[in-house]
Amino acid sequence: MESSNVVIDDTRLKSNDHEEEDVLEDDSPLERVVVTPNVGTSNDNNEVTQPITRVSLLDSNEPAPWVRRLHNKEDVIGDVNEGVRTRRQIANLISFTCYTSQIEPKKVDEALNDEFWVLAMQEELNQFERMRNKSDENGNIVRNKARLVAQVYSQIEGIDFEETFAPVARLESIRLLLSISCVHKFKLHQMDVKSAFLNGFLQEKVFVEQPKGFVDAHHPNHVYRLKKALYGLKQAPRAWYERLTQFLVDNNYTRGSVDKTLFIKKENDELFIAQIYVDDIVFGSTNNTKVQQFVDVMSHEFEMSLVGELSYFLGL
Repeated sequence: MESSNVVIDDTRLKSNDHEEEDVLEDDSPLERVVVTPNVGTSNDNNEVTQPITRVSLLDSNEPAPWVRRLHNKEDVIGDVNEGVRTRRQIANLISFTCYTSQIEPKKVDEALNDEFWVLAMQEELNQFERMRNKSDENGNIVRNKARLVAQVYSQIEGIDFEETFAPVARLESIRLLLSISCVHKFKLHQMDVKSAFLNGFLQEKVFVEQPKGFVDAHHPNHVYRLKKALYGLKQAPRAWYERLTQFLVDNNYTRGSVDKTLFIKKENDELFIAQIYVDDIVFGSTNNTKVQQFVDVMSHEFEMSLVGELSYFLGL
């Protein structure tokens, strides 16, 4: 058992050498001795003091007493001042040393000469390829995705954008929602918003150039002024979330006080619950009528794609 919260009863510390020997040489099957991985200290007799814990396997309310065991300094391998590495630390050290690069390249040429960095770059490219194509649970490509994206690096803070933070549901929240649906015995459904970020209203004046290959032949020198958000803008996720939140609150859905991506509606003994993950919405209710009402309300305000019953979500 591992724990980060340990309470030590120092009042029961044993200092008598005879008592120490009684603990260490006890052959009772109901007791065992556990050596703690703390840094040892040497004394004037060239001995290293290593604290150990005497743990009783019997059910007892008495705290386990602490004793100290003396080791000859010559019997300790390595520098005693470095402490003791646990098996997990040693395993991590081996893993990092064998399977990761120990250098940080300063130039692309340096990275291309290191096999581990080449693998890391290839993995990143594979991720981009997966993101361009939307796949189902069998890995089959079901749709190609293209986005008109703003050049975000040209945005200036305080002029083109202010606040950029937007909450995102944690994977633990999705798992908790699955548990709640099991407890209350209702099905979960999934729907996503088409071009979700394009629904967010902008508070700032933002201008973008016409995309290459799609320049208006009658107005080639004009630019667009954005009234709504565009993919790539720093404030796009926040603008979308604020638009969605305001819409749901206006329709009597209550936002979670801790999880800001959770929305709930309670009427009598009926429960409706929805979890927002960017443009994907997982929802369910103890009353199927509430589910259909939610679908109708969302489809009336936004362009939605109803996936159906939840079966594959975020790789789960």
